[in-house]
Amino acid sequence: MTTIAVVGGTGQAGRAVVREAAGRGHDVRVVSRRRPTDLEPGAAHHAVDLLDDDDARVAGALAAAFDGVDAVVDTSNGMTPAAQAVFTAGARRVADAAGRAGVGRAVVLSIAGVDRSGYGYYRAHAEQERVYAAGSVPATVVRATQFHGFLDLFLGRDGRLGAWSRLGLLPYPRGCRFQTIDLRDVARALVDAAEGADPLGVAPTTGPSGAPTATVGGPQVLDAREMARAWRRSHGSRRLPVAVPLPGPLGEFFRAGRNLVPDAAVGTITYDQWLADA
Repeated sequence: MTTIAVVGGTGQAGRAVVREAAGRGHDVRVVSRRRPTDLEPGAAHHAVDLLDDDDARVAGALAAAFDGVDAVVDTSNGMTPAAQAVFTAGARRVADAAGRAGVGRAVVLSIAGVDRSGYGYYRAHAEQERVYAAGSVPATVVRATQFHGFLDLFLGRDGRLGAWSRLGLLPYPRGCRFQTIDLRDVARALVDAAEGADPLGVAPTTGPSGAPTATVGGPQVLDAREMARAWRRSHGSRRLPVAVPLPGPLGEFFRAGRNLVPDAAVGTITYDQWLADA
């Protein structure tokens, strides 16, 4: 049995990793600011705020969380510009604490093609990869394509384009294709790496950061329009699909297909299967 600490273990990806690791019989520690209400049976929680101004308090909390840990899996996330410091200052704190605790392995969740976009969130993720590559703990980066739930930012009733849905429209990003992957597949890849195995059978190669990097993608490349129609059928929606522009570096990244990794289509759960399970 391996002891695995999951940093950001209360987020979407983190929860999936905690379930997967616990299901394989590992001792799991959830490292996050707040204790989850649905903590996995047998898992322990360690309260750590990676962006706390008190360096000593963070170092002490991480030291306790990582004591006796074999592997650290970093699934932390920060969507706002301020919260994105979790990828830089936060990652340095985790990497340093893991080194002091004698952790044997670090695994970092990142995004496919993250070094090929000027989008701020992606730039921060790329810096996170470099932080771990420069650390004293051997690190593996697992880059995944967008999760199946990504398009819910557009399609969901509570998405960023909620005004469109109130008009009976189902907006999707124009001219974009996606190779979305299920969180369960991502969790399998991360725990594989934490165990020292190839993530979903993908042998890591030296990535742009210098760290061993494995890229895992979903099983299908789908046009956003196809995905909108599948979402509509699954939800019994009458909303009319309509293409909307996605501006800026993120839209350019998707339209150029830099998010696609057809040679790494190792995910097993399709978008339609995910919709049926949701």
